Amino acid sequence: MRKIAAAALCTAVLAWAMPASAQHVREDTYGTEHAVPSDDEIPKPTSRDAGAIAEGLRVEGKCDKAVPMLRPIAERGAGHEIAQHDLGLCLFDLAKADGDAKHAGEERGEAVQWVLRAANGGFAKAQALLVTLYLDGNGVTADPVEAEKWALLYHRNGMRLAIGLPDIVPDVRKRLDALSEAQESEARKRADDWAPVTAAQEE
Repeated sequence: MRKIAAAALCTAVLAWAMPASAQHVREDTYGTEHAVPSDDEIPKPTSRDAGAIAEGLRVEGKCDKAVPMLRPIAERGAGHEIAQHDLGLCLFDLAKADGDAKHAGEERGEAVQWVLRAANGGFAKAQALLVTLYLDGNGVTADPVEAEKWALLYHRNGMRLAIGLPDIVPDVRKRLDALSEAQESEARKRADDWAPVTAAQEE
């Protein structure tokens, strides 16, 4: 009897001494016991992905705050085409509001370079944007042949097809259809010669 009482007492002392998290035990569907942490022991997320936060700021029209966050991500190169594209869009937005014409021109020039990097990485939205940039001469010298090249690449982009992005909008397509046969032939050649830039090529 004394042995039973002593064993019970030892069990109670051990249970009291064990940490709270180890005392929360349950059986899963396979009958294996495991500790269940209490709510205050589960780590809370401290922040979201920096790229997602920056993209949200861009959508909200807060590009002055988004650019410093996007730039270091975009500079990582291949694999970060979304940040490159968003950085380009933000720089275009900042250029529109810039009262200094020279500085605004520099911002547009940089914006095009980031959009080009994203497009050369195969990012469909950047390729579509380049169509209008080259047609309008926004940040670049107007070049309808280059615009048609990017329209062809966007049309062929497997990711565009996979996620269901629409084709070139009708009014832009109408402008491209005005190209001569020689211009269309040159655009097809440029598109056929194009290949996406990989991380290895950037190193």
